Amino acid sequence: MTLSTCLQQPAVIGWNSRPVVFGLVLSGVLGIVGCRQEALDPVQTVAWYKAHETERIAMATKCHNNPGQLEKTPNCINAQQAVDDIAMGR
Repeated sequence: MTLSTCLQQPAVIGWNSRPVVFGLVLSGVLGIVGCRQEALDPVQTVAWYKAHETERIAMATKCHNNPGQLEKTPNCINAQQAVDDIAMGR
């Protein structure tokens, strides 16, 4: 009499499972990469930056100090537009 148990099965991931494993790993990597601090900050409007001087100056300074990484983020664009509008008297 032969008793078959799960322990007798080889512990190898079959070819059919590889796309699933690859998809899970890729999803995890993309999830981690997408969680930058800029992506987590709420986006403020130009009007909001005009009304909040301290935050406007802080954001404009932060963006000016790191333009390669932050220049095209929504908060940098809106803070800079608020700075420009105030300088032009709008």
